[in-house]
Amino acid sequence: MAPVQLESNQLVPAGGGPASAPAPPAPGAVTAAASPGYRLSTLIDFLLHRTYAELTVLADLLPRKTDMERKIEIVQFASRTRQLFVRLLALVKWANNAGKVEKCAMISSFLDQQAILFVDTADRLASLARDALVHARLPSFAIPYAIDVLTTGSYPRLPTCIRDKIIPPDPITKSEKQTTLHQLNQILRHRLVTTDLPPQLANLTVANGRVKFRVEGEFEATLTVMGDDPDIPWRLLKLEILVEDKETGDGRALVHSMQINFIHQLVQSRLFADEKPLQDMYNCLHSFCLALQLEVLHSQTLMLIRERWGDLVQVERYHAGKCLSLSVWNQQVLGRKTGTASVHKVTIKIDETDVSKPLQIFHEPPLPACDSKLMERAMKIDHLSIEKLLIDSVHARSHQKLQELKAILKSYNINDNSFIETALPTLVIPILEPCGRSECLHVFVDLHSGMFQLMLYGVDQLTLDDIEKSVNDDMKRVIPCLQQLKFWLGQQRCKQSIKHLPTVSNETLQLANYASHPVGSLSKHKLFIKLTRLPQYYIVVEMFDVPGNPTELEYKYYFLSVSYAEGDDSPATALLLQQFKPNIEELVLDTKSGKQIKSGVKRKLSNMDIPHQGVQVEGDGFSHAIRLLKIPPCKGVNEETQKALDRSLLDCTFRLQGRNNRTWVAELVFANCPLNSTSSREQGPTRHVYLTYENQLSEPVGGRKVVETFLNDWNSIARLYECVLEFARSLPDIPNHLNLFSEVRIYNYRKLILSYGTTKGSSISIQWNFILQKFHISLGTVGPNSGCSNCHNTILHQLQEMFNKTPNVMQLLQVLFDTQAPLNAINKLPTVPMLGLTQRTNTAYQCFSILPQSPTHIRLAFRNMYCIDIYCRSRGVVAIRDGAYSLFDNSKIVEGFYPAPGLKTFLNMFVDSNQDARRRSVNEDDNPPSPIGGDMMDSLISQLQPQQPLQQPQQQPFAKQAGASGAYPLTSPPTSYHNTVTPSPSMMHTQSPGNLHAASSPSGALRAPSPASFGPTPSPSSLGITMGQTANFASPHGTIDPSSPYTMMSPSQRAGNWPGSPQVSGPSPAARMPGMSPANPSLHSPVPDASHSPRAGTSSQAMPTSMPPPRKLPQRSWAASIPTILTHSALNILLLPSPTPGLVPGLAGSYLCSPLERFLGSVIMRRHLQRIIQQETLQLINSNEPGVIMFKTEALKCRVALNPKTNQTLQLKVTPENTGQWKSEELQVLEKFFETRVAGPPFKANTLIAFTKLLGAPTHILRDCVHIMKLELFPDQASQLKWNVQFCLTIPPSAPPIAPPGTPAVVLKSKMLFFLQLTQKTTVPQEAVSIIVPIIYDMASGTTQQADIPRQQNSSVAAPMMVSNILKRFAELNSPRAGECTIFAAVRDLMVNLTLPPGGRP
Repeated sequence: MAPVQLESNQLVPAGGGPASAPAPPAPGAVTAAASPGYRLSTLIDFLLHRTYAELTVLADLLPRKTDMERKIEIVQFASRTRQLFVRLLALVKWANNAGKVEKCAMISSFLDQQAILFVDTADRLASLARDALVHARLPSFAIPYAIDVLTTGSYPRLPTCIRDKIIPPDPITKSEKQTTLHQLNQILRHRLVTTDLPPQLANLTVANGRVKFRVEGEFEATLTVMGDDPDIPWRLLKLEILVEDKETGDGRALVHSMQINFIHQLVQSRLFADEKPLQDMYNCLHSFCLALQLEVLHSQTLMLIRERWGDLVQVERYHAGKCLSLSVWNQQVLGRKTGTASVHKVTIKIDETDVSKPLQIFHEPPLPACDSKLMERAMKIDHLSIEKLLIDSVHARSHQKLQELKAILKSYNINDNSFIETALPTLVIPILEPCGRSECLHVFVDLHSGMFQLMLYGVDQLTLDDIEKSVNDDMKRVIPCLQQLKFWLGQQRCKQSIKHLPTVSNETLQLANYASHPVGSLSKHKLFIKLTRLPQYYIVVEMFDVPGNPTELEYKYYFLSVSYAEGDDSPATALLLQQFKPNIEELVLDTKSGKQIKSGVKRKLSNMDIPHQGVQVEGDGFSHAIRLLKIPPCKGVNEETQKALDRSLLDCTFRLQGRNNRTWVAELVFANCPLNSTSSREQGPTRHVYLTYENQLSEPVGGRKVVETFLNDWNSIARLYECVLEFARSLPDIPNHLNLFSEVRIYNYRKLILSYGTTKGSSISIQWNFILQKFHISLGTVGPNSGCSNCHNTILHQLQEMFNKTPNVMQLLQVLFDTQAPLNAINKLPTVPMLGLTQRTNTAYQCFSILPQSPTHIRLAFRNMYCIDIYCRSRGVVAIRDGAYSLFDNSKIVEGFYPAPGLKTFLNMFVDSNQDARRRSVNEDDNPPSPIGGDMMDSLISQLQPQQPLQQPQQQPFAKQAGASGAYPLTSPPTSYHNTVTPSPSMMHTQSPGNLHAASSPSGALRAPSPASFGPTPSPSSLGITMGQTANFASPHGTIDPSSPYTMMSPSQRAGNWPGSPQVSGPSPAARMPGMSPANPSLHSPVPDASHSPRAGTSSQAMPTSMPPPRKLPQRSWAASIPTILTHSALNILLLPSPTPGLVPGLAGSYLCSPLERFLGSVIMRRHLQRIIQQETLQLINSNEPGVIMFKTEALKCRVALNPKTNQTLQLKVTPENTGQWKSEELQVLEKFFETRVAGPPFKANTLIAFTKLLGAPTHILRDCVHIMKLELFPDQASQLKWNVQFCLTIPPSAPPIAPPGTPAVVLKSKMLFFLQLTQKTTVPQEAVSIIVPIIYDMASGTTQQADIPRQQNSSVAAPMMVSNILKRFAELNSPRAGECTIFAAVRDLMVNLTLPPGGRP
């Protein structure tokens, strides 16, 4: 072992043990060359550190070993340590006396060395004397050299060879240089004159003994000769390539120095060998430069395509060193033409016949000979810019296109003044002369695409786009476009001329009699100028073409008067149209005919056979009046109503008012008003109605228009009076609930306003619209609900259609009463679109879509997948069914929807016990009841209340919507509240014992058979029928109480009204048994679906308290198509957002939703799970239980099904394959996490995907994830932690941008990536800080670290750095073991140690 130095004179062995005294050094060795040693203090430190380290390791390892192993390890450690320190002690004792021994050894070694040197010197001297000096002789003394040195002090006799080799020769003088270079220039000129010089090398310079050949844009070569002999070859001194790429080269050389050196050597070899050296040099360099230029142009083309031009330029062909062919203005690429469309090509090639020529440019088709300068620029490539070459080429072609367009204009107009601007290819076309520059049409040619582009100030861009498309398709179409723009410009000039006047101009005017009035025969190019101070008068400007001059217009001016219907949005009616006289004297004469004002209305009334008292003077002669004796009867009003209205009318007087005596006021005085309103203005014995009519300036005062308008208003009063009269007659018998529900707020004979609701906060207004010839209904809110939305706005259109078909106010109130509570509940459903519900995270899906089909039939579409039909009935109940089933055939599904499994069972949980007790056994849903005897009928009829005669509405054919092609839309115009098909006679109310529909029970007295028992019936989709119209056939509109306006339909009558529908032979089922029609679903008992889960009536949040025990129901796939009867309170509970029943408030999510949404969302999640199992690496297990999904992973067997108690949540039941690896508490946490965080609101499919990936993870990883889930579900159990954790199953928006938000946040491959959200625990929730931590777990090494994902630029990096440092420190201090997972331990350590700086946010 080599010794090491302890002190400057002490050596210690490297191993630390004792050593003997060092041996004497070898001869010639030097002590200083010994290997370096260690200081004794350092050696002692090493031994102490080693002992301490071994002791620390023993302290960590011994607790895990048995008692005997611990004793053995302690004894071994003590023995090993004692031996080391014994060696150290021996070494210290030896080192105490080692100095003396060392000194003696050094002295002895030095003396031995000196003795050896003496002996060696003697030996060498003896050898020299014996061998070398025997023949040695001294030379003669150098006396001459000595004399020179002594006398002159120099040594001139030194050999010249030394001087020649060491001292350089003296340089030649400047004059000698100039003389030599001048002679060399002469030699070069002589050589150039006598040599065959290529003409391309004519640009040369001879100077300084060199000749420099420069070919612009290619190369520059410098040559010389080494003598004046003509046979001496040329010498290439310098070569420079002049090819530059100023666009893509970035200022760098295109040819590498190594390439230049190679070319230099190649050219020099040609200069040595060839007979025509200069010609060969030019050919070589010229060929290289042309190929380089072609490559540069190709690179520029690729960059041009990539950055600016795109597909507008294409590389047709490229052969390196030969040619480059480009195509522009490719119409096929632009998508404007097909087939053999012309393609403009530009080809750059090297002339193969004469390689000495520069790059040649060819155009296909050839460029037109329009402008020599444009042609010249397009045929050169000196600039070496492909974009400039293309621009020059298309510039010339654009000039040609504009010339062709100008020729077309010239052929149309000989005096065409258009001109072409060459700087930017533009054709300036005057439209309407005289024309300023801003009013001219500028036609550009897009240099990239070759398309015409138009610009005209003030024109709508859409109009310009249409004109551009038309002109680009056919240039001859520019003529009609110019005509169109000419009239537009004429209108704009008129508008600018009247801009400072109090007028409003418009190109069109909505007139009710436009087709029949002379204004309709005017030219289509006209302008209506409305006088704002006289809104019933217009100035009409009509424009015509001037023959022979296409750029001029002729104007005509007309005076137009119109009239407006009072209080209506209907279009005006044109009255007088008169052209302005060109002579002002004729205009003055026409004003003399307007003197007879007072007799105008009188004459018109007499002409229309309306009796009156003539003109009478009122108010001491200050006003005139005309009293009508009788008003003509109205059309469409029955005689009884007309007589009642005439009896109530006390007086009708016309008066002329206003500053200009052009305002007529008709005063109507009514008595015996049929309705008493709550308005304070309508409390007297008489009612005064004032109708105001403005007489147009265009017609004489008191013209026919005033009388006609008054008669129209009188017709509106009569129409509304007819409804009011019928309503007043029924008021004594109005049901008590309707009397409390509504009141008459205002009735002024023109409008009826009813307020309704529990607080009378909603209002409905009814009035007759004479223009549309129909009743107009508007909704609003008053009193405490003012400012809120009326819940019936959803079915406003359906209410209006129903009232126009059956104008019955009592029926309308009944509908409002029956639908208010359901609509209030329906309007609480969320309808806002949401993102991230499916795997398409960027696609928004609407949660609920409210689709009213009729006033009492509301269809709810849930996420465009499931459909729920809600039918509003009287007596405070609704009928709900699965709208995915066809109303005609339950075996058919409506296209676009899917049946909701378990809907029937779910709805039965909300059925009132009183309602359910009145139903018969469920077996009659599948088995028709036996005939009922007369005794039973008598007993049933004795329980019935007297029923009012049912009205037979007029049968209306079903019509498609306008624009519909072969199919009816889902939200078709609704039918009336009554059925639109004539009911079967057997369904009319009679006193027959078979009429069971008069029962007061909402569910009827009998059960109806299965809809399939009536034989085959067509589905709506097969007949092209909208589902909104079919509510009259199979909707629950059958009469269920005497006050209900619903009517009942027979299936046989239904089949007969539909073309192509199958007929049922024999009498209809309704004729045999009136209660057996599928159109009366109220007779069907509630039937659950195949899952037939028991009803849970114990929920305090969602279900009624008193419910009968559940019944075992048969499994039928169409059970949900049979309506389920619910009360309004149960419907409100069903649709009202509420906490999830059966869950602890802390476990339930913050997203509140209704029980219906939770049920449908759970069904959707179950459907998603089936698809995910097929896609993921999970094994599906066949299950005989309906509605149950079973699958298994490598370690777990899973069962997913709806909660049988509530049917509002999905539950997971996990059974491990190896029970020893799992604790029951862990399995419960996994199941609860699935129910509350995965399959719960807002029901996102990607959460299921992420969770199934977690289930497929190895057991030790999944268990750590379950522990994190437990911290999330029960944060109070970990009070020592500083943060709350949330397992992110989808990527949150604030996460690092690794994937779009909403994407599954669990990736499981060789490494596992998942996201956690940490929220700081604080007493002020508003100040809580949340951070997103992406964690990656390496399954091979077992380390848990933060994923290195680039953060957003505006986000802070302080928190991610602290998280990363904590996880790295944990990995260093806790090395993972085989089979163990460090995820939970690392996350827990992070939640304990992470502390953000004060005020710092992530």
